[in-house]
Amino acid sequence: MGDFPRPRHRPTSAAMRVVWAVVAFLGGGLVGLFLVLPRTRFLRPRRVLACELCQRRHRRLLAGMVVLAVLSVGGFGLRVSQRARELPACVADTSIAEGRRVIDPRAPSRPAAWATLRSVMTAPVSGLALGFVELRGRGLCSVGDPPITLAFVPQAEHKAGSMVGEVFLASPEPRINPVRARELALHESRHVDQWAVCSILGGIALLPVLYLVDDTLYPGSENHFEQAAGLDDGGYPPPPDPPVGPRGWAIALWLGVVLLLARRRVRWAVRTAVRRRSTHTPGRCAVHTTGWT
Repeated sequence: MGDFPRPRHRPTSAAMRVVWAVVAFLGGGLVGLFLVLPRTRFLRPRRVLACELCQRRHRRLLAGMVVLAVLSVGGFGLRVSQRARELPACVADTSIAEGRRVIDPRAPSRPAAWATLRSVMTAPVSGLALGFVELRGRGLCSVGDPPITLAFVPQAEHKAGSMVGEVFLASPEPRINPVRARELALHESRHVDQWAVCSILGGIALLPVLYLVDDTLYPGSENHFEQAAGLDDGGYPPPPDPPVGPRGWAIALWLGVVLLLARRRVRWAVRTAVRRRSTHTPGRCAVHTTGWT
């Protein structure tokens, strides 16, 4: 490794490392911390730091983390602002969108520490949903324990509602009886737990990505997120028996996405396996070196 120049960019101070740690966690959770901060010889050796393309990709990663962090801070502020207001309890008897306060006796009581943590971790994405509702919705009310904010979105029409953080985006049209409202509130509360865990692991974007991948592979009642939240409570039919399993076109799609994203490393691995040694061109690491020299 003596032929590689020393990297030109190094952390300037402990304060900046703390700032980047906060940005990385807000933008990408624990995964963001792993991707942005480590600069040890094992994870980011000198040859990688000296590679122009690696540095460019790292700068793009930092820019993406900054954008996600700004969205998270903005959403958190909107959520705190909404929490400062006293929301009316949902008062009608006919739906979860306009129903009474729902406390299901079957639901296990959550520890206060977890209820607080999940509210904090879902606050950014909840605030972004509330910002959308303020622009396009018809108002808010509170239901459940821990409380879930219900947002009435005319664009939902007669479609099923969606849980975004602690905010349930629902149609303003009443259509669910009180018994179903209790079951649905329990189902959606489990989705809030999923939002909190995924936000800790990978930031506000992780759950939508994982849900999209899972839903294309296992649609409807076979979706693992919906199964974990309770199919009966969510109004889903039982999964098919035998299971249909992952759809072929979805496997091909996501395999193609993975190969596209990892194409340079695949090229490097094949070249190394064939030649037993992978060299590099000046200004680039072995992964970003084209050709077979």
